[in-house]
Amino acid sequence: MATFNRKGIHNWESGKRGFQSVLNDCQQIGLLLIWSQNYWKNSVGRQFLESRYRITLPTRTLTAYKTRLKTLWSKGSGALDEPAEWSDFKALLTNGVPERHLYNLHGRWRDIQKICLDVGVTPIRPTYRALKWWAYVSEYYGNNMSAASDRQIIGDQLMVRELISERTQTPFINEDIEMWLIHEPWRGQTNMRKYLNLVAEKKITPIDWGKDGWGLEIADSLERTDQYPKDYGLSMLNWLLGTSPEPYLLPSQIIERYSIFARP
Repeated sequence: MATFNRKGIHNWESGKRGFQSVLNDCQQIGLLLIWSQNYWKNSVGRQFLESRYRITLPTRTLTAYKTRLKTLWSKGSGALDEPAEWSDFKALLTNGVPERHLYNLHGRWRDIQKICLDVGVTPIRPTYRALKWWAYVSEYYGNNMSAASDRQIIGDQLMVRELISERTQTPFINEDIEMWLIHEPWRGQTNMRKYLNLVAEKKITPIDWGKDGWGLEIADSLERTDQYPKDYGLSMLNWLLGTSPEPYLLPSQIIERYSIFARP
C-alpha cells in the first residue's frame, strides 16, 4: 500500500527507496480503521497486530505507522469510511448498500463480534465501503459461495484496494479478483485446470493474495473458533491463508484442507 518516507513521497511500488512497510495492505488498512474507530490509541493498534498477526512492532515503528496512516486518513472520502450506522437505512442506501442484503450483512457482523469476543480481540466495525463490497460479492457471485466468510473476505479485499486507490490517487486494480471470480477455480478440477491454463498462457492475471493480504476479519464461522489455540485465534487463520499453496481456492476451502486444527 502507499506509505510515505520522511519527505512525504509516495512509496507504494516495490523496489522504491524510503519507508519499507513490514505490513501488507490489509494489515495497514485494518490498523487505519481500528485506530480511527478508537481515538488513535497506540495500545489498540498494538493489540490489533499482535492478536491477529502475531506481529509486535517497536513503539517507535508503531508511532511512525500511526503518523503515516493519520495523514492518509486526513485525505478523507466522506461517509464511506465511517462505521456503518445500522439503524440509518437512508445512509446505508446512499452509500451503496442494497436493502435486500441488509439482513445477511448484519448477520455476518453479528458473527464477527461473537468470534472476536471468543478469541479476545477488538472487532473492526464495518464501514459503509466495506458493506458495499460485501454486498457486491453477494449480489454477483454469492450463489456459488456457501460460506458467508468467503463473501466477506473477498469484499474486504476489494474494499482495501478501492480505499488505497482513492486515498493515494492510484489506479483501482481489481481485474485479477474479477477473473478469479468469473472462472471459479475452486469449483472442481475442470474449472481449476481452465483457470490455471489461462494464467499460464498469460491471458488473465493470477490472483495474488500474498501482497495485499486477506480480509480484515478472518474467521470461518462461530462454531469453528475452538479449533484454534486461544491465544492465536485469527493470527493462525491469517497465516494459513497467506501461505496457502493453492491461493485460487476459497478461504473456507483453504482452512478445510490445510489447517492442522481442522476437524476430521
